[in-house]
Amino acid sequence: MVRPEIVRRKLLHLDGYLGELEPYREITLDAYLALGGPRRAIERIVQLVIETAVDINLHVATEIEGRPPADYRESFRAAARIGLIPPALAGGLAPSSGLRNVLVHEYANIDDARVHAAIPLVLDGFREYAGAVLDWLDRQPQG
Repeated sequence: MVRPEIVRRKLLHLDGYLGELEPYREITLDAYLALGGPRRAIERIVQLVIETAVDINLHVATEIEGRPPADYRESFRAAARIGLIPPALAGGLAPSSGLRNVLVHEYANIDDARVHAAIPLVLDGFREYAGAVLDWLDRQPQG
């Protein structure tokens, strides 16, 4: 059974992370890369945004489909299959799982320009994601 309180709590966390990232929406690449600049903080926030959405996907998809998605990318496809988010949004967000994996597992190989360019995409895409999940929650029967 999907536990709406878990999903809502995770959405609050997601909203907080997006709020922390918003001031960096228009940061220049030079400012992003500056010694002592926000690069590592931004990387961590982006990672948390993606992981929080995946946590929501995993919870809801596992409860509805009876099995967890195979991986983070598949969690977005599963979210679309079950109607949690629109398929086009899932297609746009699924590749973020690769960015998350690079941030977590391949620190030496991070493409700083790619992370920098992803900032507005993460902000806009995951705000849309949160809105879709809230809409889905509102459509669920109260139990």
